[in-house]
Amino acid sequence: MSFQLASVNKQFNTETESFQRSFNLTHKGDPIFSHEFDAGSTTKVIVSSDTFVIKNHFYVTGEELTYDTGGNKAIGIDHNSSGIGADTSLPSSVFVIKVDEDRFKLAASKSLAISNDPIGLTTVGVGSTHRFTSQKLDTKVIVAIDNVIQSPIITTGTATTTANTMLNREVRFSDIRGFKQYDMVKIGNEICRIQVIGFGTMPNNVLLDRAWLGTFEEPHTGNVAVTQLRGDYQIRQNKIHFADVPFGGTRQTIGVSSASIDVVGNKFSALTEVFETGTQVKLRSITPPAPLVGNRDYFIIKNATNNFSFANTKGDAVTGIGITLTSAGIGTHNLLVADIVDGSEFQGRSFIRSDYSGNFLLDDLSDGFTGIAKTFTMKSGGSNITGITSDFGVVLLNNTFQKPEIDYEYVSSTGITSIRFTGNDIAGLTEVYSTSDVNANRLPRRGIISGLGNTQGIGYQQLQTGFGTAVVSGFGTITVAMGFTGSGYRSASTSFKVKVRGGNPTTNAAGTFSIQDGNIKTVTMGTAGAGYTHTNVPQLVFDSPYGYDDIKLVSANTGIGASVTITVSAAGSVSEPILTNTGYGYTVGETLTISGIPTREPHTPAQFTVTSTSDDKFAGWVLGKFQILDDFSNLFNGSRTQFTITENGTPVSIEKPSGNPISLDDVLVIFINDVMQKPGKAYTFTGGTQIRFSEPPASGSSLQVLFYRGTDADVGTAQAVETIMKGDIVTINTPPSNTSILTQDPRTIRETVSRDTLQTTIYKGQGISDVKNPQRPVTWRKQQHDKIIDGIKVSKARGLYAGQVFPASNIIADVATTDTVVYAKGGIVAFTKTEDPNTTSFGVRIVDTNKNNTGFGTTGFINPIKDISGATLDGDYGDVVGIGVTAKGIQFEFSIPPNSVLRDNKFGGFTETGIGTGDYFVISRSTIGNGVTAKSNNGATTIGITTVALDGVFQVSDIARVGSGQTIRVSTEIASGHGINAVGLSSGFDCFYGHYSWAKFSTGTVGLAFTANTLNGLTGLTTAPTIQRSTKLLLDYT
Repeated sequence: MSFQLASVNKQFNTETESFQRSFNLTHKGDPIFSHEFDAGSTTKVIVSSDTFVIKNHFYVTGEELTYDTGGNKAIGIDHNSSGIGADTSLPSSVFVIKVDEDRFKLAASKSLAISNDPIGLTTVGVGSTHRFTSQKLDTKVIVAIDNVIQSPIITTGTATTTANTMLNREVRFSDIRGFKQYDMVKIGNEICRIQVIGFGTMPNNVLLDRAWLGTFEEPHTGNVAVTQLRGDYQIRQNKIHFADVPFGGTRQTIGVSSASIDVVGNKFSALTEVFETGTQVKLRSITPPAPLVGNRDYFIIKNATNNFSFANTKGDAVTGIGITLTSAGIGTHNLLVADIVDGSEFQGRSFIRSDYSGNFLLDDLSDGFTGIAKTFTMKSGGSNITGITSDFGVVLLNNTFQKPEIDYEYVSSTGITSIRFTGNDIAGLTEVYSTSDVNANRLPRRGIISGLGNTQGIGYQQLQTGFGTAVVSGFGTITVAMGFTGSGYRSASTSFKVKVRGGNPTTNAAGTFSIQDGNIKTVTMGTAGAGYTHTNVPQLVFDSPYGYDDIKLVSANTGIGASVTITVSAAGSVSEPILTNTGYGYTVGETLTISGIPTREPHTPAQFTVTSTSDDKFAGWVLGKFQILDDFSNLFNGSRTQFTITENGTPVSIEKPSGNPISLDDVLVIFINDVMQKPGKAYTFTGGTQIRFSEPPASGSSLQVLFYRGTDADVGTAQAVETIMKGDIVTINTPPSNTSILTQDPRTIRETVSRDTLQTTIYKGQGISDVKNPQRPVTWRKQQHDKIIDGIKVSKARGLYAGQVFPASNIIADVATTDTVVYAKGGIVAFTKTEDPNTTSFGVRIVDTNKNNTGFGTTGFINPIKDISGATLDGDYGDVVGIGVTAKGIQFEFSIPPNSVLRDNKFGGFTETGIGTGDYFVISRSTIGNGVTAKSNNGATTIGITTVALDGVFQVSDIARVGSGQTIRVSTEIASGHGINAVGLSSGFDCFYGHYSWAKFSTGTVGLAFTANTLNGLTGLTTAPTIQRSTKLLLDYT
């Protein structure tokens, strides 16, 4: 069931409401967990039938309650009742025997309650403040503020003791490590919040906010356990107590003096533009105008600019019925404006089931988080737990709901249950985890550096490029005279270069240099050149030292992977450090150093201190079983609001017995883009198979739908007969026993509302009758033609008969793990233009069937596979209508033929190629050339070899338009000595020198490397890895 806050911050209650942390919980006005009653009332305590009467008690049979007399005389019981012993008063721990929604009996144990063996009542009690309260309250709810799920209070692994007796708010901790400002701690039964650490002159002195989260102040002596708590709320009886104040909105106060009140005219003056007719205000006044009452809500009637009257209700205000005033009151009367409050929004649900014995809070696991570890043993109260599966309860990381079977799973073994986070364990991929960048591991982390301080140190070498002078010999060759050996050079194994610019030589010179202790050591001119002269001396350009980027921070403890980018000043000190990798496993106060930067004497190392860390926070609780329903986000299009609930593709109808108080929209827990949707506001669900959102979900939004089952015994499941689908035809026929009722005309089904209810098109024809008996036979005929229903095309296709079409293409360029695009031979039409409606994104799978990723000696071979969701595709194809060559290049002229389907708007409406610099493409059916070596767009590496004419892979180095038409000249780099003669070749639409095609898949980081065989022309590409659409084409085709 959903519940509301009886006094939320969006309403005005008291002067201190902005700081209110505790609120009453109700469901449609009724308390949920704790019920106060008059034990002396014979209508509430019915002795003759051993029954208690409390309207909408929400209890279930076997549920444990705490009975509190409120300090009054207890209800009398029969000491001969089972399980009571010699007691003659109702005990404090009792168990419910539910009679109906308003009545229940009590038993001495759960087993006696289940066997319907109640405690006998003998006398009513005394007093009206007796109370029954449920147990395990924090495990029965999901609470969200501003759509962020709140976590119940749990203990962490940090603990200490008090070192002295608490005096007012001040106490000393024996060990302050692990505690920080605003942490909550439990001392005895009292929860406090740390306000100041190091209060006064002692570092372990702590100033506390007392009696937090609904607890009460207690005296505390020395050597009392102090336990750190984490979480957002705690429920006690019928109140929820938040750790922090929910935002109550911005209030505006308008002051009205008694002198500005016109008693005769029943109006007042105020200089404000806030008030309009119907504006709700709260009156704050010690002596208000009579008959108004202070601290009450009233409504405004706007008579004219800056002239107003009071009304009792909004309806009175709108109709102009004002309050007759008899006095102006005394002093200033403050009017608080309620209509402009924009505070935090609350939603919450309490989940009822027949057996709460399996409800418990999970212990905090975050101390074990590393960013690499993925499996953790779950405990509750320090004890192992068993008997739950991945569809039980709530798991939060940083207050974000983790999707069962997607983000995690439960693993059970003898006596324990573990939670295993999915991480990079994705179907079809090699599971790999990084120790240097744990953010890539998709696993919970701890000790991530969020704040870093440092000393500057001295003696570090500044980054300075060396320089020297070219010396021309009598033979026209070059040697080098060093002027400055530079500083800050690292990586002695790197071959640094000396470039020679100018001089007009017959043979260019080039050299390298080695380094030592940060400086240039030796310059070697590997090619001394020829033809240089003393009158035209060339310039030398030395490689610069590498920047101080990604310098690793060295930890003497458990920290791993952090690094910084730094600048070294002319004075040799470290400045402007930027954290480039936050690492993991670090602790606050830990001292770090850097290494690998050249230094000179005198040298004092810079020290870096961790000032704060960020830790992933865990919370979990078991409240019952959730059934995972199908994801229908593929139907989100920004306009549709109604959807069918399915499981494994089959519609599911969720229903309740007549008279049952369960709110069906509350039993669905729905997340869109990981945000929990509020029932009754974000969506409505009254049962059946259809759910309707108040606003159409945007295309591309993620979705998870969970159905709360409580326990398996709480929900019955029945299999419906053969599925009738939207678009099918039904005919209501004449009943055999009453032929006067005519057979109706055929109707088209609009929706399947529930397992036994269909919604058809509006029908006004023959055969309509209000006669319910005898029942009328129905004829069902499957849809045979595509139809338009409610403005949406409904296909006759059925999944049972659907084809399994998954377009595929060979990749044409190597793919690195960090690449975000994949190039293929083609596929723009097959992948994206052959459905109705066409799609812009889809899942793909990259498979290398000619390679296995297992080691030598294994008996099983697994082809490298990478599944990627949400890929998009750019590309086109057409003819080569012109060709030109240079010594190391080919210029292709690309044109999309006039009769190409690509020019059709249904297939993209292409008029010219969209290829760009750096893109890869394939040439086929070429009519010129005899094999060339294709180079990368900078000419540095070989990216393909054609074996037949120019058929093979090339990379674009430049593009230009040919004239003012739709032909694009595409330049590529090739090796010299190609032997192509293009002199005299014509160009234009009527020329043909081959066919081009390209396809660029934007995939996000691929995460797995693939190698394309591009060194054997088109033949080699047939063995290259394939990229295949993993979501089949829709049932309808253009």
